[in-house]
Amino acid sequence: MPSLPGTIAGLLKQGGALAESWPGYEFRPSQIEMAEKVALAFQETDMVMVEAGTGTGKTLAYLLPALLSGRKTIVSTGTKNLQEQLFHKDIPFIRRYLGSDFKAAYLKGRENYLCRNRFKAFTAEPTFVLPEEAVYLDSLLAWADSTATGDRAELADLPEDFSTWSDLTATGDQCLGGECPDYQDCFLQRARRAAAAADLVVVNHHLFMADLALREDGFGEVIPEYEAVIFDEAHQLEEIATNYFGLSVSSYKLTDLRRDAERILKKNKKAAENLNRRLLALKNRTDALVHNFIKTEGEFELWPEDDPVGDRLRQFGGELAVELDALAAGFEPFKEADDEFAGLVKRARQLSHDITFIIEARDSGYVYYAEQRKTGMYLKASPIDVGPILQERLYGRGLILVFTSATLTSERSFDYFRDRLGLWPDMEGHIFDSPFDYSRQSLLYVPRDLPAPQSPRFPEMLAAEIEALLTLSQGRAFVLFTSYRNLNFVADKLAKKSAWPCLIQGQAPRGALLDRFRREKNSVLLATQSFWQGVDVPGDSLSAVIIDKLPFAPPERPLTRARMDRLRSDGIDPFMAYQVPEAVIALKQGLGRLIRARTDRGLLAVMDTRLVKKGYGQVFLQSLPDSPFTQDLGEVEKFFRD
Repeated sequence: MPSLPGTIAGLLKQGGALAESWPGYEFRPSQIEMAEKVALAFQETDMVMVEAGTGTGKTLAYLLPALLSGRKTIVSTGTKNLQEQLFHKDIPFIRRYLGSDFKAAYLKGRENYLCRNRFKAFTAEPTFVLPEEAVYLDSLLAWADSTATGDRAELADLPEDFSTWSDLTATGDQCLGGECPDYQDCFLQRARRAAAAADLVVVNHHLFMADLALREDGFGEVIPEYEAVIFDEAHQLEEIATNYFGLSVSSYKLTDLRRDAERILKKNKKAAENLNRRLLALKNRTDALVHNFIKTEGEFELWPEDDPVGDRLRQFGGELAVELDALAAGFEPFKEADDEFAGLVKRARQLSHDITFIIEARDSGYVYYAEQRKTGMYLKASPIDVGPILQERLYGRGLILVFTSATLTSERSFDYFRDRLGLWPDMEGHIFDSPFDYSRQSLLYVPRDLPAPQSPRFPEMLAAEIEALLTLSQGRAFVLFTSYRNLNFVADKLAKKSAWPCLIQGQAPRGALLDRFRREKNSVLLATQSFWQGVDVPGDSLSAVIIDKLPFAPPERPLTRARMDRLRSDGIDPFMAYQVPEAVIALKQGLGRLIRARTDRGLLAVMDTRLVKKGYGQVFLQSLPDSPFTQDLGEVEKFFRD
């Protein structure tokens, strides 16, 4: 009987089963090699890292070993878009052309599913968070009456920032579980039952990390038991794990607690008599948290010495914790008669616990900081190093683990990725380069005379240089920025004199912008880092990717600074060991938007002369595809003319 790697190779080889059943089959040697490495990990219950360049066909290379192994497998992706592509396109492809008999399911976070119980309460007295959202009532009613999944992704016309959705879905704290009158027909429970019965379950990293946190804390599980996990877009794992293994108290959570309590109290006049005053006090404290401490947007380290604002905020946090405990005590007498009160007790106490942890700041493994946004405020505690957490909760469980992405390495080394995630030093890593011919299909351009990004002259000269490049490319470009400041400055300049439609992040939902970009062949899309990955525009619509500067994480960010300080205290240069490789991977992601097929051709442009003037620039250049390099605008003109 052939081994699993041998079976996979037989399926993918020239003249193999897939080639015979699929007329459009394209033989890719690197795909077979990757599939064999993944199959070996499944066969030997091992862990492996795989960097697979664009065009390798990595999805098929990991799905086939998973499906043929007989192991219950979770595929965790970086985004919900990729999750849906896997489930609705890639998995049906395997089933169609290989005739494989398997069950697959996909599972999202609970916030993606309509809660029947909360929707009934909403429709009894429709109150929208924003009055202008009321125009969606009829479509919501029609959809809720017909949907089989309750997945809000079916509501294509619903804005991404539809505020009222929080009243139509249930967080873990709001969910009544088995006590809910709609439990048997619950969309979330239906999806979980399908996942429990499936051979392969497609989730996203956010849900996976949420499940990992719940399991360890003894609050049950979200994802059914599994034997193997494949992490696609694995370069995102550290950031997402940091969010889920940290603590956060926000004005939004406080507001949600108050609004839910007010809704429940409408049904219980006796409780309302005692608690309305406390809810008004909570509203006032929430408003104070947003407006009375930090006046500018951004992230700010908490509890530095000799900080009067921090001292006031710390005292305020203690008073808020006392207020939340008192609120929980007020809900307590009513929880036996109404399960919804039990949920309010749990939420108020959890918020009190979390804010106490943040203001006491006793655990040196965390960094404590505030994040001020336009409409809200967060107090956070984030782990400085997620490696030990993942070692304890994931790596030591005897699972098959596959980490893959088009961008895991810096200078063709996995050291940075391995260190950041706390993976074992002897863990194998394999690089499979893109089959695309970058030497023929692309040109890498760095301006010769642009000032350094810190220069006050940089934004003005950046805008002029981008305009010159867009003239040569005839639009058809992504212009990607590392900051909103540069985005807004350049967008304003181009909007006044550009010959091409300028689509600017924030003017419309992300999906709508991308659809318009594909339709309008000479348009230009200007965006920040949320468009640097997970975006696929093959063909003539995209002929240039222009990046304003090397994507170093701002060193003043509290989490970045804490991680750099930790490395420095261990005798490691944080710039070369952390900041540079992190920026290399981000740059590879951004430039990777350009060449998505063998027929694509285009310009890769980085508007940062540090790429050629600084010694560390060689690290970036050695990590990028083998594109011809120029600093001559005439060469760019010739490239597009040819």
